[in-house]
Order: sequence, then C-alpha cells, then structure tokens
Amino acid sequence: MRVCIGIACILIFLTPLTAQSTMNGSLNHVEENEGETEKETENINVDMQVVYGRQYNNILSTMNLSHEKEDFVYLLSSSFKRSHDFGYNKRVFENTSFYENNLGFTGSANVTENWKIIPDVEIDNNSRGMFDNDLYSREEMDKAKLTIKNIFKFTSSFEGYLTAGGASYVHRLRSRDDDDDRSKVNYVSLETGGELIWSASNRIRFIGSMTQNDYSPHTYERDRFWNSELIDDFNITRNFGVSVGGNCDYNNDDGWLLSPIVAFSLKGYKYISVVCLYRYDLVPFKPEEFYLTRKFINPAYDLPPARVHHGEFKADLRLNSIIKIRGSFTATKNNNFYNYTVVEGNVLGAETIPVKSYITRGDANVVLYKTILVFIFSYEYSYYDTESTVTYRPEQSFSNAIKFNGESWKIEWSNKYIDQVYADTDRERRLSEVLIGYFDIQRKMLDSFYAYVRIENLYNNEYYFRDGYPEPGIIVLGGLRIII
Repeated sequence: MRVCIGIACILIFLTPLTAQSTMNGSLNHVEENEGETEKETENINVDMQVVYGRQYNNILSTMNLSHEKEDFVYLLSSSFKRSHDFGYNKRVFENTSFYENNLGFTGSANVTENWKIIPDVEIDNNSRGMFDNDLYSREEMDKAKLTIKNIFKFTSSFEGYLTAGGASYVHRLRSRDDDDDRSKVNYVSLETGGELIWSASNRIRFIGSMTQNDYSPHTYERDRFWNSELIDDFNITRNFGVSVGGNCDYNNDDGWLLSPIVAFSLKGYKYISVVCLYRYDLVPFKPEEFYLTRKFINPAYDLPPARVHHGEFKADLRLNSIIKIRGSFTATKNNNFYNYTVVEGNVLGAETIPVKSYITRGDANVVLYKTILVFIFSYEYSYYDTESTVTYRPEQSFSNAIKFNGESWKIEWSNKYIDQVYADTDRERRLSEVLIGYFDIQRKMLDSFYAYVRIENLYNNEYYFRDGYPEPGIIVLGGLRIII
C-alpha cells in the first residue's frame, strides 16, 4: 500500500484554474460567439483536483464548474484544505490542526439588451489550533457575503450601475477555561455610479455609496460611512489626459471631508503608459479586511476612520511581446494608520498611529516560446516614517515563478521571500526573514486525467508568520486533476 501511495505521489502536479481567469475566459467566449445559436455557444467545463499528503494527513481539494450560454455565464468554485497536527523535521507541534473551507459563485446574466445582472456569493470558514497558547485552544472564523450588481446602458454614451450587498463576519476564540470570546460584524452596502461620455475626448464619472457596520457585542457603536465622487476625464492631446474631480466623505465618528482628486496620464503609446494620481480621502476602518486576513487575533472594532493623503505613480512598459514590466511608487500620509499590537493571550489587536509610508513595487513577466516558458518576478520595498513601531509588515518582499507549459507536462517552481518583521510595538525583537519554496508538476495521463504532485516549503525552512505559532515543515501532496 505504501509503495502505491509513493508511486501516485511521484506522478502528480497541477496549477488549478482561478475563479477570475475562468470567468474572464467564459465571458470572452460568449462575446466571440455572439450571434451563433444557443446550442453552439452553450458550454460546460469542470476542473477538479484532489491531493493527499500522508505525513500529516493533509487534504487539498478544489473544484471549478463553469457554464456559459448566450445570455448567462456563471462559475461555481470551492476549495477545502485540512491538516492534522503538523510539525518540523521529526517534531510534531501539538494542537496545530486546521481546516480552511471556501465556496464561491459569480455570474453574469443579460436580462435585456441594456440590463445586466452580476451576482457574487462568497462563503468561507476556517478553524485552527493555537499550539501551546495558555488562554485559548482554537480560533474560528466565518464569512458569508452577497453582492448583486445591476448594469444599465441607458444610451450609447451613458451607462450606470446599482450594487447592493451584505455580509456577516464571525470570529471566535475557544477558551481553555472560561467562556469563549466571540464577536460579529454585520455589514450592508449600497453603491451607484456610472459614466457619461460627452465626446471622444471627454468623460464624466460619478460614484455614490453607503456602508454600515453593526457589531456584536453591542458595546461597539454602529459605524456608518458615506462617499460620493465626481470626476471629469478629458484629453489635452491624443496621448495626454487629465482627470479632475472631488469627493465628499462622511463618517459618524469623524464628520465630513471635502477633498480634491487630480490625475495625469500618458497613453496611446506602443511601449509605455504612465499615470500620476493624488487624492485625499476619509477612509473608514474595515475590520473584515484588517482582521480576517490574519491568524490569531482578538478584534476590537472601535477604531476611528483615517484621513489619508495618497499620491501614486504607475508605469507600464512593454518592451516587446516577450517582456512586460510594471512599476509603481506610492506615498501616503495617514493620521490613523491601523497597526497590529499584541494583547492578552498572545493574539493581535489594533491601535492607530500617525504614519508616512513610501512603497515601491516592480513586476516583470517574460514569456518565451508562445507561453511555453514563463518567468514572473515581483519585488516590493516599504518604508514607514513614524515614531512608533510598525508591526508585521516587512520592509522587503520578493516572489518569483518559473512555469513550463508543455503538451503533456506542466511544471512550476515558485519562491516567496519575506523580510524580518517587528512582532510587538514594545520590543525591538523581530521575526526572522523567511524563504518559502513551492514545486508543482503535472503529467497528462489521459485526455481528461492528470497526475499531480505539489511540494510546499520546498527547502524545509523553519519559519513563523506569527510570534509563538509555528508553520509546518516540508509537505508533499499527491493526487489527480480531472478536466472535462
């Protein structure tokens, strides 16, 4: 039996389709086949993978189901990842088991020639052990989100949209002794906007939105935010454009803000495009973005909104059909920067500090032999000018991937480097830098069946994303991918 499992693991690899890429492909397919019969445009695609790692009883499964017709396209996607207590080398870390479960649905339906509906549903839940934490045994998070966007084309030069949505975010810390710590956010949003094209060189865009957060426990007051923007885009010449406008923001914790929006752009050139932007915003605290993207937290929701000066420079350089380079530089001045801080139980809370930040990012893609060989590089450098200590944000990060896309074999080798980070605002101690490698190999066995092997933490490095909570050593997963 062990020999069979070993042979199966050696045979396997895959890079599963993402929801976005599959949806884009489906939408493009519908547009390309416009005017054909319904039978000719209808198409159903299924992409499934299941892989298993014996070492810690790891399971990873994903599924993408897309269905496209003349007036309706949808994508249903799901993923499930589970692990028993993991370890590093021969040591097993007790109470580190976890599971992550994600389900998503997105679609596009043409109700009439001038009315389109785009629904989007996302359901996530996860649970993970908290190692040797003295106060808490497990952390659990749940999220359910629904948005429905309606797009209306009133005339050939005027298009508008109306989006309504809601979400519920739940966080729980299972206590070892007393009652559990549980908090919940109920979120509702409403947004409308559109654009009016006056001429070939002039366009007006507008946005109006409202969001509201209700918290439990009710010791936190309801948070309400209003935003409206009006922007005029016009071309001075065929290659030089200007955007001028303003926004009006309101938050019940900080009142009103009227501010400008200014942008300049170079466009229409074969090899380069450039955008320069300045805006001043009142930015509300978004707990679902700040907290639920981190592990081992205890959310506090009474943080004030931030007033942010934001300047940005972006450039896209296309040397030829082979090399594409994208760069950006962002400078912000934030009076209430949301900073992680360690609270009771070695979990993360948050505080606000004034920060000036400067972030430089570069991305490069090199495509050879008609996408058979692809190189991807990304680098980011961040500098924070503040009297306090900014935690859990690296100064430098780097990632790269090399992909081989053959007819029968597909191979990907990728790496991610994260620089040292401060683990606490009260100490100079940092978490060490980390280099994490991944290796995937896929072999076509039959028309619709592929063998797949994935190796995570390829170099078997010991590392931590959170102080006091170890990450697993090298993991080998093997299984099958089915495409129908």
